[in-house]
Amino acid sequence: MAHENKEPLDIILFSEVMYDQKREISGENPEHMQFIKDTKSLFEGWGYEVHILRADMDYLGFFNRIITKATKHKEHNGMKFGFPLFGLCGLKRDCKEKPIKNYLKTIEEGTIQYVGICADEKKRLESLHKESNRVSLLAKYGYTEEMARQKCLEYGLLSPCYKYSRRGGCWFCPNAKLAEHKAIRELYPEIWKEFVSLENEDNVANDKWNIYGDTLKEIDERLFWEERQMNIFDYIEVVDA
Repeated sequence: MAHENKEPLDIILFSEVMYDQKREISGENPEHMQFIKDTKSLFEGWGYEVHILRADMDYLGFFNRIITKATKHKEHNGMKFGFPLFGLCGLKRDCKEKPIKNYLKTIEEGTIQYVGICADEKKRLESLHKESNRVSLLAKYGYTEEMARQKCLEYGLLSPCYKYSRRGGCWFCPNAKLAEHKAIRELYPEIWKEFVSLENEDNVANDKWNIYGDTLKEIDERLFWEERQMNIFDYIEVVDA
C-alpha cells in the first residue's frame, strides 16, 4: 500500500523469533523464513531499507531460565520457567516486540508505524484508533482481508506458511495447527524430537506446552501413525498387482 500510493516509508522491520540462537535454528517455519529473506531482497530492490532483527533471548533460553523472584508461587523459585504461559506468551514480549522497541529507540521520536490491520477487522481497528503512532494503510485504502490476500498474490508476496494455516507464527506456539506441526516434523525431524522431549524435563515450573489441548507426545504419536497409514487405494493397487 505504501509503495503503490507513495506513502512515506523509510525502514521495514521484521523481528525473527529464534528457537536456538547458537545453532541458528529459527522459530519461524524455515520456508517462511526463506520467504522473508527473498522479500527483503525484493523490497531493497524497490529502494527501501530492510532490517531483520533478533532478540538476545531465544526459546530455549526462555524455557531454561531459572526463576528467582516468584512471589505468588514461591515454590517455583530455583526451577526452570518452562513453556510460555498459554494465552500470555512472554516470547511475544521478550523475543518479538522487544527488538523492535529497542530499534525504535535508536531513531528520532515521532516515528509512525504501519500495521497490517484490514478494513473489516473492526475490533482491532478500534484498539488501533487509541494509538497515535500506529496507522493501518490497509484500512485507509479500504482493503479487506481477502483484498489484502489478493494484493499479496499479485506481487508474489503470499508466504508459504499459509499452505499450513490461516495464521503466521512461531512453529512451537500452542495455537499452531496439526498441519504446521507436521511440516516442522518433516523439515526439522531432530529438532522436533528435541522439542517434544522438553515435556520430560525435570524441575520445570510450567511443564505443560498446552494446558487446553493435546500434549506434544500425543501430537507426535498422531503424526507418526498418520505417516504409516496406508491409503485404501494404495492397498487395492498392491492387491491388483
